[in-house]
Amino acid sequence: MTHHDIFDSLTRNAFDFLERGIAEFDKSPKYSVIHFCAAVEMLLKARLMKEHWSLIVSKPDQANLAKFMAGDFISVTLEDARARIRDVAGEDIGDDAYASFRALANHRNKMVHFFHNGLESDEKAKAQIVAEHCRSWFHLHRLLSRWNDYFHDFGSEIAHADRAMKGHRKYLAAKFKALKPELDAARKAGNAPKACSACGFGAAIPDALDDQIASLRCLVCDHVETQVELECPHCGEPIVIATEGYATCEHCEERIEPEHLVDALTKDVVGTKDYFETGLPANCGNCEGYHTVVECGGHYFCANCFDIFDDIEQCQWCNEYNTGDMEHSYSVGCSQCDGKVGWEKDD
Repeated sequence: MTHHDIFDSLTRNAFDFLERGIAEFDKSPKYSVIHFCAAVEMLLKARLMKEHWSLIVSKPDQANLAKFMAGDFISVTLEDARARIRDVAGEDIGDDAYASFRALANHRNKMVHFFHNGLESDEKAKAQIVAEHCRSWFHLHRLLSRWNDYFHDFGSEIAHADRAMKGHRKYLAAKFKALKPELDAARKAGNAPKACSACGFGAAIPDALDDQIASLRCLVCDHVETQVELECPHCGEPIVIATEGYATCEHCEERIEPEHLVDALTKDVVGTKDYFETGLPANCGNCEGYHTVVECGGHYFCANCFDIFDDIEQCQWCNEYNTGDMEHSYSVGCSQCDGKVGWEKDD
């Protein structure tokens, strides 16, 4: 088998586990969690496989190709998979995604190594796990979209899983119904609930940053996200982008990149002041986005990772404005430079 064949088999196996994880929940929630979690971990490993096969092995420095091809090895943990995707591929999956995957893995570990008391009959426990499924699939779906260059041959499997997850959400209907008084109160207070991107219920309470940007927390599944409302730069239709600045317009199916968000959020600002006076757009110290940070509602918003910051600071070496602490930036630099130390090393 070639490395491509292994990637293909690993990915197909992951979607098989994912399908079982969704389909089995009603009759066997325990095995549903185990299979769903296995699918998440296998898809992260498949992404690592595209960088190098040894990254899937727990100790890459001891990796043996013959043993790997025979399946005789200990594979990477969820925590290490995230670290390697970040450090080797340069693509952090994000704190929210990792927290969702970790919560699911904790349930899985309890079932495999001990037991999960009352899961088969406890509707509240089932609702909690379905909420975790919804949050995990939301983040996984976004990662697969971001990694479309690697997973483009699995579009039908991704679409099938997405449709299945919509049916999966029926287990949260009772909780949504019970929240009606609280949702009505929020609506009367001027915080009309919006549709949650994870579970689909209109139970996400907004905390508006300005007219276009709002942070939301879903009362049904506890999913937290940031939504940006804008006109599609390609077709002009109104769209909503939730968490991370990569999306596809639902009307024209064109890609929406972070630079499109920056343009949309600064169209009435850019040109009114010199860059060196405002420092905007600034750079993001979290995701290392270049000129992706704009000012909104007295805060600073990154159009790449969707993080919100209270202030920006100027790098003491290159003079670029960044989010994060720039106290030692003269020596060590910022997200866009290596500071004096790096300059002297290159020199």
